Amino acid sequence: MLDDKDTRREGSGVQAVVFALNILEYVAQCQTSVGVSELARAFDTTKSRIHRHLQTLVTAGYLIRNEESERYMISARLMALGQAVSESFELASAARQTARELRDRLGHAVAISQPEKEGNRILLLMPSRSNIDISVKPGSILQFHTSAQGKLTLAFGDAMLLPQVMSARLDMHTPYTISDPEKLKTEIDAVRRRGWAVAPNEEMVGLNALAAPIFDALGHYVGAVAITDSVQFIGEAPTTEQVRQILDAANQISKNLGHRPKAGEARQVSHADENLSGP
Repeated sequence: MLDDKDTRREGSGVQAVVFALNILEYVAQCQTSVGVSELARAFDTTKSRIHRHLQTLVTAGYLIRNEESERYMISARLMALGQAVSESFELASAARQTARELRDRLGHAVAISQPEKEGNRILLLMPSRSNIDISVKPGSILQFHTSAQGKLTLAFGDAMLLPQVMSARLDMHTPYTISDPEKLKTEIDAVRRRGWAVAPNEEMVGLNALAAPIFDALGHYVGAVAITDSVQFIGEAPTTEQVRQILDAANQISKNLGHRPKAGEARQVSHADENLSGP
């Protein structure tokens, strides 16, 4: 039977479903087996309530219970479901409509990219509304240290990537390319704090991009959305409106992928105006 605390929290059947899904997300994010006591502490509730929902998820085939350790982990069925969703709803598809709307509002070319071994690969491009289009071709690879998209990967991607890039040769593409490892680290620290990146004249003289990170349902960095144009239209210090628009677009694409912003991320967006001066 439910105690009074459980009864108040259980509420409707819809609330029970939401709570079960929250438990499922928690176990998936842990990437290891989880015990009833740990879950009860994490959700500030009773072990009996947690146990009941775990039994439901095991019966449905989304969790597995280890009989010896009495701990729970995600099942092959859940992993297969995630893979099926991923294959039918990859980043370019999730971003297409938002990218088109962003292009229509601002007029600049909009690019969607994902991180790969050598840099960020352009998956999708919405050409600008201008008669003279300045952008990058789909399929192109942008290096980590010379592009706004690549800087986001160094800031929000694999923690081991930045030291690796700093220890390698940083090729000069233009006189403005960051080639000093310590200066690059300072730049990436600034990108991480403010939540967006620029690379004026660093890949090509006269070209700039303003980019923001995209996150998946588990909060992992999966790519970037960027506006690209002449430095005449996207300056080294982008406008408040440009920053707000790129952050809104990144948040919407992340939401399309199932991401739920945390408090720190929401605060980062609301304070964007304070960081327009760069590092």
